[in-house]
Amino acid sequence: MKINAQLLTLKSNSQGRDFAVGDIHGQTQKLMQSLASINFNPEIDRLICTGDLIDRGTQSPEALALLNENWFYSVLGNHEYMMVCALKYKISAQKMLWLQNGGDWIASSNPSQWPSWFEQIEALPLAIEIEGQNGSRYGIVHADFPGEDWGELSSFNEAQLQACIWSRSVFKSSSQHTVTGIDYLIHGHNVSDGEVKMGNRFYIEGGAYLGSDFIIKQL
Repeated sequence: MKINAQLLTLKSNSQGRDFAVGDIHGQTQKLMQSLASINFNPEIDRLICTGDLIDRGTQSPEALALLNENWFYSVLGNHEYMMVCALKYKISAQKMLWLQNGGDWIASSNPSQWPSWFEQIEALPLAIEIEGQNGSRYGIVHADFPGEDWGELSSFNEAQLQACIWSRSVFKSSSQHTVTGIDYLIHGHNVSDGEVKMGNRFYIEGGAYLGSDFIIKQL
């Protein structure tokens, strides 16, 4: 699967609230319960996910179905990438890696659904930019943003595009590096005990599939 430097820009929500949530990993029912606890209104509110909708939990098809909802947005995660590489492009190394990391749910799915899932996944943006209620601009990327300035996204090379969905280097180093051209970045991928801020990056992957609560951040 080819990763494209696709950026989706969302205008400010003048009618409701916007939230970001960490990786869902097949915990769809738990997510809905979390949204109910904040009185999420799908008629006017929006939810942006950091990617990794699938695997590890028991409700991956239900998580993919969220892509049909007008209130739901997501960036590409490495688990969606592995799934398409494994099933559509028949890349054996990616298939083995995927199955070792929660992709075994696919055996009980209906193959007739796969083409529509492939289409939706390959259409996912690599990054989403959104204006929050206070005018701050948030950039949402699954794992990392391996650049100095937000405007560099369109010129990323293949290694940088891969880093956007795979890299843990900034998180593991506790780097306080600030990306210019954007007020804040929001990442998932790296499990943490609560929201973690490093420089102008927020990490909001609480590990719901491990039993923790979702981290839902209002923008």
